[in-house]
Amino acid sequence: MSPHKIPKDDFVYQVIRDIVRKRGHVDTQEELCYLVVKRLKGYNPEFVLSGKRSKKIALKIPEIKIKAKTRKSPKMFEIKKCPVCEGKLNKIYGTNLLNKRINLGYLCKRCGFSADLSSIVPMRYMFVWKK
Repeated sequence: MSPHKIPKDDFVYQVIRDIVRKRGHVDTQEELCYLVVKRLKGYNPEFVLSGKRSKKIALKIPEIKIKAKTRKSPKMFEIKKCPVCEGKLNKIYGTNLLNKRINLGYLCKRCGFSADLSSIVPMRYMFVWKK
């Protein structure tokens, strides 16, 4: 088994920033991870990186906006953390015809993720360079 090396966060930060800046956007988390690993392997062939870690590091870059495409969930359920940045979700409330307060969905103030009660499960993340 060959040894793997984990690159430092600040180095991965610079690589992600450079890739998204040059391309303008990256359509999926898997594509971002592939492009970053390809670039990292140019520096050291033993470098490895997971898609989840690449997304977490991309969240720290202020010039990159992460958009989450969601799919309809068959069950309505309450979520506690943002599926994009794992930040705190705030409930969005409205009133019905009987003037009762009801939950309409969720909003993350940290990354801007929003979802109604039926579209909570993220399917794809898109990374966009803010101009």
